[in-house]
Amino acid sequence: MDQDKTVIFEKFAKQAAKRMEERKKHRKESLKIGGDEDMVMEIRGLSDTELNDCFEFSEEAIEVDRYTIYMASSTLQNAAGCLVKDGKLNAKEAYKITEMFSSVERNYIVRRILALSGASGDADIAVIQEGEEIKNS
Repeated sequence: MDQDKTVIFEKFAKQAAKRMEERKKHRKESLKIGGDEDMVMEIRGLSDTELNDCFEFSEEAIEVDRYTIYMASSTLQNAAGCLVKDGKLNAKEAYKITEMFSSVERNYIVRRILALSGASGDADIAVIQEGEEIKNS
């Protein structure tokens, strides 16, 4: 019986290691902004640490969304760099390039980033057996 448990745990451990490696990969998407063929922005999923940094960036939800979008898009980071160089944005507030998005666009982009990050969507988990209630003596 102990041998069976060992095999089950080893199999589970291998599957867990595989899933851990998959989670480390950053998934990416390209988004066309406002129907303009020349405005294509790439976003990527963020790590748990990066998401935590974004959530702690500000107490204002809008600022958190803006910073999250900025952090997930090298396209926006590079464009903001150009605007900083031209003196149109302050270097400390480069993330404010995201003010270009309407509330609807901003919400959509943040939802996509969270999905790419594995922080939203449907969980692939099912209850296969419910346990009995434990009674206190």
